[in-house]
Amino acid sequence: MLSGIDLFQVTGDRMRYLTERQTVIARNIANADTPGYQARDLPAFAPATMAGGTNSSGGSSQVLLAQTNPGHMALSADSVASQATVVTQAEYGGEKPDGNTVSVEEQMIKSADVANAFAMASAVYAKSIHIMKLAVGGG
Repeated sequence: MLSGIDLFQVTGDRMRYLTERQTVIARNIANADTPGYQARDLPAFAPATMAGGTNSSGGSSQVLLAQTNPGHMALSADSVASQATVVTQAEYGGEKPDGNTVSVEEQMIKSADVANAFAMASAVYAKSIHIMKLAVGGG
């Protein structure tokens, strides 16, 4: 019932994304001492399209740029697919002598950011349900 409302769909997609990102961060922390392990992260969240399409992972497809002029460059399907892959990075500590790129401090900061974002998305979802109940007279 609520999946047809864009606000609930986007909030649900955001919460699923944050859950997946927290899993990736937990794997990074678990492998902080594994020689050669490369730290991973997910690309930034892109909200679902208003058309309601789905991508290969079963989630909503990403918002594509509108090509309003024939001179505009079109976004190819290959570039959208590449955005959905897991990326590696070494921002703070760089690579250790054993080839591991996990910085536990960086991962803990990311974990706290994900927890805060999830709390905010949960609050938006709960408040939206409350407003919906008020609108139908059941609040």
